[in-house]
Amino acid sequence: MIGLHAAPRVQLALSIVIALAFASFYCAAFFPGTLPFDSAYQWWQARGGETSTVHGIGMTVLWRGSDALTEGPAALFLLQLGLFWCGLLLIVAAMPGRPIGRIVFVVAAAFAPVCFVVLSSVVSDAVLMGVLCCAFGLCVLSPRRRLRWSFLLAMALLFLAVLVRKNALPAVIPLAVFAVHREFFAPARLRWRCVVAALCVVILMQGACSMLERRVDQRVTVFAATALWDLAALSIASGELLLPPTAHGPDLDVADLRQAFVPYANTSIFAQTRASITQPFLASDDALNGEVWRAWIAAIREHPGLYLAHRWRVARGLFGSKDPAWPRELVYFPGNTQYRDNPPIALNGSRLHAWFLARFDAARSSQLLAPWPYLLLAVVSAFVAWRRRAAPSAQAALAIIASGLCYVAPLPVIAPSVELRYLGWTCLSAIIGAALAFSAEKPD
Repeated sequence: MIGLHAAPRVQLALSIVIALAFASFYCAAFFPGTLPFDSAYQWWQARGGETSTVHGIGMTVLWRGSDALTEGPAALFLLQLGLFWCGLLLIVAAMPGRPIGRIVFVVAAAFAPVCFVVLSSVVSDAVLMGVLCCAFGLCVLSPRRRLRWSFLLAMALLFLAVLVRKNALPAVIPLAVFAVHREFFAPARLRWRCVVAALCVVILMQGACSMLERRVDQRVTVFAATALWDLAALSIASGELLLPPTAHGPDLDVADLRQAFVPYANTSIFAQTRASITQPFLASDDALNGEVWRAWIAAIREHPGLYLAHRWRVARGLFGSKDPAWPRELVYFPGNTQYRDNPPIALNGSRLHAWFLARFDAARSSQLLAPWPYLLLAVVSAFVAWRRRAAPSAQAALAIIASGLCYVAPLPVIAPSVELRYLGWTCLSAIIGAALAFSAEKPD
């Protein structure tokens, strides 16, 4: 049975020492973490600015807690790093197999290029990686006959994941199913009643999140921003203005869209069109939401090939290497965004930090920072885990691989840009899943 007893205490102690060394190395290189625009905006909201549902409200809560300890991103950077390493150690303690396999796993997870880059910044995607990694680590502790604190804490972390990222639900569902099965139904095979019970828990989480969102200052929708970007791309490709008239100024034309449009992010059409397009985050009761939705559906029906071509370009940007002409911020963020009256934050001025930034820049357009190898690893590992599914560690591998793949599945349709950070959890889950799948016992 996969559990804490799988690793002798000496091996576990060695893993802890290695983890502490790696965590200290991370801090030396990146503390207090860099601050992209989205994070700077969330921090401003937490400091007393107008709150909204543009981002997950969990980040606002975490920023307020961080500021209560120390001003700026330092505490939040340590939190995401601490959750990440706690999760890895719990997984290492639960892994079967030889000690060298555990050490290789820790090194691979720590220095996987995509994970390493994403964790260098204080962003919701990095926080999500830490939260889900720790939740999964708690899930693989040895089951007992009574309700465990680890199960309750794992459920709390999964709820935090739903609060942190608005699109976290697909990643949470497989882990919730795994946790409920392990706590209440193991060692029996997965049954529908287990899936239904887990889905009920997840629905309660999403309902509680929706109730909490009612307390913000401004409730807005976010999909219109992506839909308008899609409509701009289809307008340029078809030569016909497809955006609803109420969504832009009277002088907007295809030529104006063409000069403002970029294939890697939606922000340029809102900032650089001469005949301005309406701000992308609409109030939840704004009638323009319906108009944009109907125009989006109509444009896809009329030009399905153009829509697929546009979204294929987005998918290639997400999963492949980035064009060297594209902004480096799509891959990594080198500094801190100063937003309104936020206090200035000192950067990490160490030579180690500067060295890593130079390496990030040299590799940002290479296959080294392309997520597709992680997706391939996930698929191969899922096949191996399915062949060995009688083993508890293979079952755990299937759960975390499913979490990563379910999380990434909607991105080719909903992603408003091709930022690398969107793939952070999927890449990390592929590494964890591979370690568990290949260490599982082979069937007789």
